[in-house]
Amino acid sequence: MENCLHRFRLSPAALLLGGALMAGCVNSDYDFNEVDSTMGFGGDGLELPASSTDTIKLADVLDLEDDDCVKVRPNGDYVFEQVGDDVDPVHPEIGQIEVSERQAYSEDLVINVQQSAKGHTRAVTVQLEAEGQMQSFEYDGDMPEEVLEMQSATTSARFSFNLHFPDELRSTGTLERITMRFPAYMELTGLSSNGSYTQNGSTLTFTNVSTARALWLTGSVSTLNFGVPADDCGSIVVNEETRKIDLDGRVRVALSSMATIDDPSVTQLTLSSDFSLGAFNITSATGRFNPDIDLDDLGDVNITGVPDFLKEDGVDIDLANPQIMLTLNSDLAMDGLVSGTLHSYKNGEEIATVAIPQFAVKAGGETEVLICRTTDGVDMGAYDVVQAVPDLSEAIRTIPDRIEFEADVNANTNSVCTFELGKEYKVQPKYSIEAPIAFAENARIVYKDTLDEWNEDIKDFELTENAYISVKAEIVNHVPAYLNLSAHAIDVNGDEMSDQDIKVEVSNTVVAMGDGENSVSTPLEIKLSQRTAGALAKLDGLVLSIEAAAADDDPSGNSAVVGQTLNSEKHFLVAKDIKIKLVGQLIGDFN
Repeated sequence: MENCLHRFRLSPAALLLGGALMAGCVNSDYDFNEVDSTMGFGGDGLELPASSTDTIKLADVLDLEDDDCVKVRPNGDYVFEQVGDDVDPVHPEIGQIEVSERQAYSEDLVINVQQSAKGHTRAVTVQLEAEGQMQSFEYDGDMPEEVLEMQSATTSARFSFNLHFPDELRSTGTLERITMRFPAYMELTGLSSNGSYTQNGSTLTFTNVSTARALWLTGSVSTLNFGVPADDCGSIVVNEETRKIDLDGRVRVALSSMATIDDPSVTQLTLSSDFSLGAFNITSATGRFNPDIDLDDLGDVNITGVPDFLKEDGVDIDLANPQIMLTLNSDLAMDGLVSGTLHSYKNGEEIATVAIPQFAVKAGGETEVLICRTTDGVDMGAYDVVQAVPDLSEAIRTIPDRIEFEADVNANTNSVCTFELGKEYKVQPKYSIEAPIAFAENARIVYKDTLDEWNEDIKDFELTENAYISVKAEIVNHVPAYLNLSAHAIDVNGDEMSDQDIKVEVSNTVVAMGDGENSVSTPLEIKLSQRTAGALAKLDGLVLSIEAAAADDDPSGNSAVVGQTLNSEKHFLVAKDIKIKLVGQLIGDFN
């Protein structure tokens, strides 16, 4: 008798302590050898002394592998982490613009000669006055469609201008003042001349000009300013219909000087000139641009290593604040605008989409972007951009196999900047998904465990019909989640046993720790009832399901517990005052 009862001792302890307390360490000193052999097994039943478990930490329950997508941070917090695949950079570019000559022509300038005083027998002193255009030119070039507005352009067009004096002035010596005016939209640099001059923008004033030789000037046009109003020296415009840059210009010359000439009958003289101006090769421009940023995919995240408690039926990963950390590296000198859509796929089927509203990223360098469900508790200063997307958790409520980040990346066309034409810029994204395991209102995860291999201990015993085994305990919950336990019996083949044979009942939902500090106690009873004679002999164990949820399904009025990240060390359970009771007659072969 004692040997048989000692053999039966393992069954209720493994059955009820192992199942109810998620395989926690049990201080089990029960021994049927200590039971008086004259005690009957009927009536009010057999009750074993009360005991308690050790502290059962979440780390003891959620035993994660190194390759799981759920990680444990150094502080013990559980977090879902996945890194997006590498994405090749894209290289936005706007080609250089060439504005070349369409036509050009020269005009001589007439000098009015007004006799001022008689000189020697043949020489007279005269006043020379002249003003007018001597060179005219028209240039044009195609403006790329990516250029929306041109305010100024950097170029390197070389020019030369030579002013030829008439023979009548060659013996004069010097002229007091000659002015050359170029178009105001031209910025002249690198000037060189055989005359002495001062420069005021695009106007050059020469003094004491020798007439013994031609006056020459060379230099470059370094900048074209599109905002300068048209004047008598020309204009530069962009024709929006033809997408042409139209440039017309004139070189005007003014002369004013006293001079001595040999022929007193002369009333007019003529100045001539020659002029050359190369094509305007525009290498950079300031204005508004819309380069093609061919970045429609910010990368995929392939989700692997999903632990079982996130894959069971009924799991709802409605997390309080999942986050996407997006890094955009760009050497573009303009702000960018990014929007997109997250697509979640499972078994090849799309299961969720989440729209990411447009947000701005800064010009040049690295931009750190946080896309989150809520900004509550977020260190706003740690990121360049923080974008709240209230339905972000929808992307992972059912853990997908893959998440794609479809994107629409554009330059901010309202941003004025300088763009180097012909240069390959570089834009490259990188992102990761991080979701602290902190419940939102609808979240629930399911932990399942199979407690088996009991049959060897109980196959020789039979409880009478309607007998049952009961385990009662006070569950101390220091986990910010409601725990809803359920279980069913399995036979020696691992098949679920019908409730008509063995019915497993759990009396209560374990109330959540709501304030994040104080544990909450809940009375709990697990009851196994034999409904059919002999069913216990077929029993091999239990499949236990523990559903951790933010809200209590039972209409008890308890509020949802949200926003508290599960922690492997800080959150735990303890079962106190465990009482195991056998009610009903035990029939066994004691020989």
